[in-house]
Amino acid sequence: MTASATEVQAPTIPTAFQDIPALTATDRCDATTTTIREGSGTANPRVPCGAQAYVTALFPSGSVLLFCGHHGHELECSLVEQGAVIRDDSNVLQQNTKPGASA
Repeated sequence: MTASATEVQAPTIPTAFQDIPALTATDRCDATTTTIREGSGTANPRVPCGAQAYVTALFPSGSVLLFCGHHGHELECSLVEQGAVIRDDSNVLQQNTKPGASA
């Protein structure tokens, strides 16, 4: 028996994400980045990104990493290859930046 289009359900967020609270404005990106010292051309040590987190990576071990939209999208393939399941809430950025949207 094959499923009709009305019987097919959209993928759901894994049950494990139910125990992980929604991200808030205080959650920050766990990625690190290298910055260039102004005027010197030499790199600073790796520093935390610090941008607001919109992407959650849940690993089979139960570990969770948070990323800003930029780093989450940039690292998504690598995270999935390592077994992470991704919850991407960066669509909130699009909703909040449409013309006429209140901030």
